[in-house]
Amino acid sequence: MAPKIGLSPSVVLAPDEHGYLSYDIATGRLHHLNPTAALVAELCDGTRDTAEIDAAVAPLLGSSAPDVCRTWIASALAAGLLRETDSQDGTAEHPFQAFQQPKALAARAWRLRDRGLVLPAFVCQWHAAHLEPTNASHWLALGELAHIVGRRAAARDAYDKYLAMSPDDAEIGHLLVSLRDEPAPPRAPDRCIEQLYARFATFYDENMCGELEYRAPACLDAAIAAAVNTRHDLLVLELGCGTGLAGRLLRRRARRLIGIDLSEAMMARAAATGAYDALEVAEITGWLARTDRPPFDLVAACDTLIYFGDLRQVIVPATRHLAAGGWIAFTLERDGRYPFCLTDSGRYAHHPDHVREVAEEAGLTVRQLDTVNLRYEYGEPVAGLVVVLQKEVGA
Repeated sequence: MAPKIGLSPSVVLAPDEHGYLSYDIATGRLHHLNPTAALVAELCDGTRDTAEIDAAVAPLLGSSAPDVCRTWIASALAAGLLRETDSQDGTAEHPFQAFQQPKALAARAWRLRDRGLVLPAFVCQWHAAHLEPTNASHWLALGELAHIVGRRAAARDAYDKYLAMSPDDAEIGHLLVSLRDEPAPPRAPDRCIEQLYARFATFYDENMCGELEYRAPACLDAAIAAAVNTRHDLLVLELGCGTGLAGRLLRRRARRLIGIDLSEAMMARAAATGAYDALEVAEITGWLARTDRPPFDLVAACDTLIYFGDLRQVIVPATRHLAAGGWIAFTLERDGRYPFCLTDSGRYAHHPDHVREVAEEAGLTVRQLDTVNLRYEYGEPVAGLVVVLQKEVGA
């Protein structure tokens, strides 16, 4: 009796754009399977021998089926992707079967991701989620990994499943707006920002300045220095001050520094820096809508306007709070799509021409509009804009 052919218990599969990805837990090897190999792998379920697999694929591959199947099966057996088994159902005990439990696979995915092995992590997490589909955390982790490895449809599907089980997650709801190609809202919802930074606050500085090589505060500081020269007597407003990474640099130019932010958790970290004379938990456009404010010499926003689409909703009211000759300085993520777009990260990216148009409408002069590298994300540089606008004396 010919042996049956089955997938090795140490191997997990996930669909790919061009077939399947397989990851071998035993060897740590990742295999890319083309559509034909993926079809044969699906048929290798431990219930068929080679001749039966040949017969199953013959209607699709025609006369070449036996040669194609036998050649690939032989190479897959040699690589450990497949194995021969006398079991009728392919479920014979194997030491690696314990590692194919959902929790073990999810834990392995996390360790692989931490080592930068994101494609194997994606395969393990995909398998974990489909083995335990009622576990919301599996789908959340799969959505994040799918986004990292550029599987947009898989990210959308995973986040859809997660949100069905966790409908109060405003951050994921906002990400899905872009992933579903729906019209972008004017800005990220308040609840999204609050949830995002409540989770992020405790490790924000370490993550941004370490792993992501965050340069936006330094880029903004250099641009401000070029604009204000040696002045150190400015009344400064920082929009979206976060943990105070930019505020610590702004401090040396300020006689008084005021920070506002929507996140209480981030604000607590900012207060601990001692850089600010006053801090207030507030939504930016609501705060700027009030009239009981002194004229500021400098309004700064470091990676804050990435949560707004049309910049008019911030720049125009901020200009009303600007002293004659004062500056508005900020960073953005850059994109070639005009005027701006909501990216799959949930952040907005802006075209330089949009900045110029908004500055003109607000009566501001563009003093600097340069492309910079703000940080790294998943190993790739994030292109940004550093902008300085000035309100002319007498304006």
